[in-house]
Amino acid sequence: MRKAMKKSHILTAMVVLFSVIVSASLKAQTPTEWPDLPLLTIETVDGVMPTATKVSPPEGCVGEGILSEHVPGRLVMTFKGETLYDSGDYVKGESGVRIKIRGNSTGANLAQHPYKLKLSKKADLLQLGNEHKSKDFALLSMFTWNKVMKNEECNILLNTGLALCRSLNFPWTPNTRPVNVVINGKYQGLYHLIETVERADTRIKTDNTGFVIENDAYWWKEGETYFRTEHQKTNTCMGYTFKYPDEDDMTEEQLADIKNYMEKVETAVYSNVGASDLIDYNSFAHWVLAHDILGTSDAAGSNMFLYKENGTTENSKLKMATLWDFDSAFRSDVGWGYQHISYAFFYRALFQDKNFVRTYLNLYKEKIAAVYPYVENSLKNFKEKYGEAFEKSMELHRAVYANECRNTLDEQIDDVLTHLKERLALLEILTTNLEQVTAVESCLDKLDDSVVRRINVYGVDFTGVNVDNLPVGIYIEKRANGTIRKVLNK
Repeated sequence: MRKAMKKSHILTAMVVLFSVIVSASLKAQTPTEWPDLPLLTIETVDGVMPTATKVSPPEGCVGEGILSEHVPGRLVMTFKGETLYDSGDYVKGESGVRIKIRGNSTGANLAQHPYKLKLSKKADLLQLGNEHKSKDFALLSMFTWNKVMKNEECNILLNTGLALCRSLNFPWTPNTRPVNVVINGKYQGLYHLIETVERADTRIKTDNTGFVIENDAYWWKEGETYFRTEHQKTNTCMGYTFKYPDEDDMTEEQLADIKNYMEKVETAVYSNVGASDLIDYNSFAHWVLAHDILGTSDAAGSNMFLYKENGTTENSKLKMATLWDFDSAFRSDVGWGYQHISYAFFYRALFQDKNFVRTYLNLYKEKIAAVYPYVENSLKNFKEKYGEAFEKSMELHRAVYANECRNTLDEQIDDVLTHLKERLALLEILTTNLEQVTAVESCLDKLDDSVVRRINVYGVDFTGVNVDNLPVGIYIEKRANGTIRKVLNK
């Protein structure tokens, strides 16, 4: 008994000693001793850490999600010992910050949790100017698992994807910067501090009558305001959720009006009569071209944000907003990005419309030459601005997450640019083939039995399929006399 008590006292003493050492270490590591990146220090009320509960989808739906509640606290941002921002202690509507775990698969599974920050008052956390003040920001995890990258991870896919969007002149691309984060005295790692997808003059710009929605695989989560179109109910696992209007401000009449409008849009898209009167083909082409350049392999979960600048009875057309999730970049095994051929959204149908195909190809020809130089220069500027501090911060990050941030910044830049070159070379071939089959020569002759091969524009072989069972679409036919033509089945 005495030996057991003695052993217990020794273990207790060791734990106390370890706690003292850790505490002293944290206190000694003052902001002026951190790498030259902004340091975000968050102290929550009563030291409560944000938590999340995993939720599984109902039958017929997809995705592993999370539910997380905001925790109130105080946020202080410092740089080289100078305070850049202090939210003050939390007082509802007046000061402080609320923080919760965000994301779905990332929030559910990453060791380094991503967070959503909600300030009580608008602030310019990214130091971009007063016009960029907002209450809404996110801290995205630095680790990105990607099987085609060195050591199966990359920390700059976000920077790469955002640079690509800027090279294509998206109306708004989120601004971001790397930061170190401490919550309740514990170092949480290196993060991307980023603007979130919100309606705002410097983000997604609409008037009070407009809307911002997401084609969302996670519409089924508790607390979501959503609607589902007839096409979604019949053909996909998706639903539309809202970024604007806020659910607290939205009337049943507004919800019904937006749903009816989207029913009208989808009827046009999927009837193959053309939807250019309702949706902005140029905007939609920008979005899918970015996915094709990156070769993303995500479809249902790739954050499809749509917006209309003013109400459903006005003349503005439906547009695509920014890309957001770049985790699956360079992983496509089908040539095009998955969005190009997926049933989860409009593009499989839109690429049956020769007017949309022409818009896409014209955009490609106009923008593609500038993509690689722009992205390369953007990553070079990132290295010049943050390089040494970023490397030191990755060392700190590895001390907490041993299997993350293992590749140097130079290695990551080389890796990304190598994959980007390969994608651009492949896309040149794909767009050339698409160009060759753009003009439909005729409609399918159901009595023609001389066809020896028939494939659709995605390369799927329909040879031998009874013409009455062919899906609506465009096909390339080779006939017995050796001639080749493109036909439309409508």
